[in-house]
Amino acid sequence: MGGLIEKGYMPKLETTVGASLADNFGAGKAAINTTGDWLIGQYQSYKGVETAFAPTPKGPEGKRASMFNGLADSIWAGTKNPAASVKWVEYLGSTACQDVVAKKAVVFPALTSSSEIAAKAFADKGTDVSAFTTHIKDGTTFLFPIADKAAKVDGIMKPAMDAVLAGKKPASSLTEANNQVNALFK
Repeated sequence: MGGLIEKGYMPKLETTVGASLADNFGAGKAAINTTGDWLIGQYQSYKGVETAFAPTPKGPEGKRASMFNGLADSIWAGTKNPAASVKWVEYLGSTACQDVVAKKAVVFPALTSSSEIAAKAFADKGTDVSAFTTHIKDGTTFLFPIADKAAKVDGIMKPAMDAVLAGKKPASSLTEANNQVNALFK
């Protein structure tokens, strides 16, 4: 990404802190952003901005990769109506509800059959979403990493990654950050 920033294709890190990457794109301040399928509608809403979606690049092993993003339907422990809350959550996870979401071509639902409906609905609107569906087809999604000491890991990795993206440190500096993370677990 650093090379894309240097060439002016992506915004500099300091211009993105506290800003909406999508809005920077919509304002013509960036030509490329990394994003998820939940923002397809926002990216396509900018007047006079032609938008297309590309899949993640292939990595050193010759495969693409995309972290799987999902939501959990949860019930607040203090709800005054737990039975109705359970019923609502059951509906949210049902094919009936997921198909309603799919037909609106806004996001990809959690159910495979509903996601297929969503892909067709996006296509019917003229939106090529193959950049996102290719990961399902090719089996290149992975789950969000769950780790002990996540806050400490983030406290090490975020500034290390920011320094690399800002061009203040070379990518090789991430080896030291990796060593610091590994030391947390010894």
